Amino acid sequence: MSAHTPESTPAAEPKRVAVLAPGGVGGLLAGALARDGRAVTVVATEPTAAHIAQHGLRVDSAVLGDFRVDVPAVPAATEPADVVVVAPKATALEGALERVPPHLAEGALVLPLLNGFEHMGLLRSRYPGAHVLGAAIRVESTRTEPGRIAQTSPFADLDIAYSGAPPERVEGLAAALRSAGLGVRLSDDEHAVLWRKFQFLLATALVCTHNRSDIGTARTERRDDLVGVADEVAAVSAVGGPVLDTGRVVAMFEAAPARTKPSMLRDLEAGRPMEVDALGGALLRAAERVGVAVPVVERLVADLRRLDPAG
Repeated sequence: MSAHTPESTPAAEPKRVAVLAPGGVGGLLAGALARDGRAVTVVATEPTAAHIAQHGLRVDSAVLGDFRVDVPAVPAATEPADVVVVAPKATALEGALERVPPHLAEGALVLPLLNGFEHMGLLRSRYPGAHVLGAAIRVESTRTEPGRIAQTSPFADLDIAYSGAPPERVEGLAAALRSAGLGVRLSDDEHAVLWRKFQFLLATALVCTHNRSDIGTARTERRDDLVGVADEVAAVSAVGGPVLDTGRVVAMFEAAPARTKPSMLRDLEAGRPMEVDALGGALLRAAERVGVAVPVVERLVADLRRLDPAG
């Protein structure tokens, strides 16, 4: 339970939200918040921004239903926002950040919904005057074409850490997301928020992509690798960080819809750059810093790097 007491200070819900990179995750949040009456602007590449400005956002969602909503869309932010949702793939993060100048994020809550954990340092360096929140989202959502989002999982849930930001503002953001139909849990432990998701994500991303299969097939054919990656993440995390429950993650492997595919596998199938370095490479670097052996991750990452268009 959070040490904060929401009853003592009224939650301050955001008035203006900017969503950087309206792909599967960013587009879902932008559409949901805009449908709920929030002032949302999406910031995207020039072609995507032009398409959304003309045609709006179309969301087909297992959780929120199917809807279309008009949303202002620009290739570069020109106005400040109370909340900046940062949702590109890690492979496109540095270029995407050029579209939101630091002065427009001054004092804002920055909500990063990327995979992994190394992006936190980059965002805090880029936006020193903002409150960058540790956050993770559990959802299967894909951009099928510019401005069109297919959200297929029976869940769309966020974990958000206070990360030193004003509690009433974090709680206001959570209230706005819940009002839009998304699940939200708040936490005082940023590291736990990031690493608990990372344990499940890294295992499924590496093993499903290496096996070129959905999670249902991977948990039958490659169970030892799934558990091995989860164990190695837990071993690295335990050195000065949160103690992770591998049994919980194994239960998540079993409970996941069999046809679930991680975004890394979808990228491989589409010939797009994969987040091998942002995910697997991040674990290897963290393991080296703390002196923990991670042979399963090393093997899978080495193989996947040979397949990655990103090099």
